[in-house]
Amino acid sequence: MPFIHVRYSTPAERDLRAPIATFLTETTARVLRKKSDLTAVALEQVRPGDWFIAGRPLAEHRKATFFVEVRVTEGTNLKEEKAAYLREIFQGMEALLGPVHPESYVHVHEARGDAYGYGGVSQEARWVRASS
Repeated sequence: MPFIHVRYSTPAERDLRAPIATFLTETTARVLRKKSDLTAVALEQVRPGDWFIAGRPLAEHRKATFFVEVRVTEGTNLKEEKAAYLREIFQGMEALLGPVHPESYVHVHEARGDAYGYGGVSQEARWVRASS
């Protein structure tokens, strides 16, 4: 039940929302072992003049960039899985966006099971229910 929030920018504005959402959903399912049917993705395209790196607008850098945040339940992934996820997301986003600035980010947020859930039910409560 991951929630993925993506902000991205490219030198030439083009709508890549569908391929990005598909890539992130599939990679999150495969690498982090999350259910794709419970994965939500929100995307924001940022104009190159509105994204700054080192105090200069992205338009001057002439590269794409992104910030991908994924929220998962704490303790459900190994360190190696998260490291592989960071690598694969960076490589895949670069394949979709074109050359990216090295200051492009992937952040895996691990939320406590009692403080994270969907449909009004925490992940911890789902786990307890499934274990009974």
